[in-house]
Amino acid sequence: MSTQKAFLLVEKQGHFELGTRPIPKPGKDEILVKIKSTALNPADLWVRKFGILYTEYPAVLGLDFSGDVVELGEGVTRFKVGDRVLLGGEFRSDYSGFQEYAISDAHTAALIPANLSYDDAATIPTALSTAYLGLYNDPLKGLGLQSFLTPGGEGAYAGQAIFVSTGSGSVGQVVLQMAKLSGFSFVVTTSSPHNAPYLKSLGATHVIDRTLPLPSLLAELEKIDALPKFEYAFDAYGRADTSLLQAMTVLVPGGKCVTVAPRVQFEVEDGKTLAKFSAEKHVKENVPHLRALLESGEATRLLESGKIKTQKADVLPGGLGGINGGLKRIENGQVSAVKLVVHVDETP
Repeated sequence: MSTQKAFLLVEKQGHFELGTRPIPKPGKDEILVKIKSTALNPADLWVRKFGILYTEYPAVLGLDFSGDVVELGEGVTRFKVGDRVLLGGEFRSDYSGFQEYAISDAHTAALIPANLSYDDAATIPTALSTAYLGLYNDPLKGLGLQSFLTPGGEGAYAGQAIFVSTGSGSVGQVVLQMAKLSGFSFVVTTSSPHNAPYLKSLGATHVIDRTLPLPSLLAELEKIDALPKFEYAFDAYGRADTSLLQAMTVLVPGGKCVTVAPRVQFEVEDGKTLAKFSAEKHVKENVPHLRALLESGEATRLLESGKIKTQKADVLPGGLGGINGGLKRIENGQVSAVKLVVHVDETP
């Protein structure tokens, strides 16, 4: 069996190192992709720190990547060899992005439009799926909003307000854009002030300093003319003591918040609702929504038209060997409103 270079988590809660592993073989309804660009996520740190989600080691992480289809599994008709695709990885080594080749479920891959580079495409897959599921998934798992992809869904929430906690993160940036497509007249988010012009270009109507204490945040909201009560909030960061607390506090009684942290512990006030969800591909409730976004070709069309913009890519040197330094930057809070990306073929 042929082998490939990979960036490996050697053992549970252990260290990362460059190594080799077998090139996986695609099964039914799967594709094998030669990875061009792969992006880093905070989740890569959480997996190592808490020893979660993987049971077999050495393990390959990496939730966002792009590349070329090089082999089709049985039954795959949507793609052909040579297609450029973007993919969200899974918490399984053969399906993850910190390696030269990975497999993916063909139903949840998307073609890269001609106007995007591999780097552009690698910044968006997981954020795109997570934002979409959080906003439009069934009420027990998301906000349960009407999708802008459905008849009458685009612009359906005109006159209403949504609060997005931490809009500068990967997920938050896409939530802002989708909230705009859904028609929200007030899209209020928190971020570092220097990101405000960029976030407003994505769809935010108001940007508030994320470091403000809660009373000061509420005071800033009071200054917004004609601001409706918040019936919806999206916690795009998942910290109980900061981002989630902000999102839950601003909600009107009867309002609903969704958080990207499925395991977070938070005491919910009477009359308010908190939905927690996982964006994993094979969760039963997620499948129809992901297919409506990805398998349908809608994701490709949204990216091609510019209705959804990718994130700014900050390319690290050294291929897979540059991942360690990038993860340290994320851990130290040195990444804001950009996505760290590596070129896999530059691996020594």
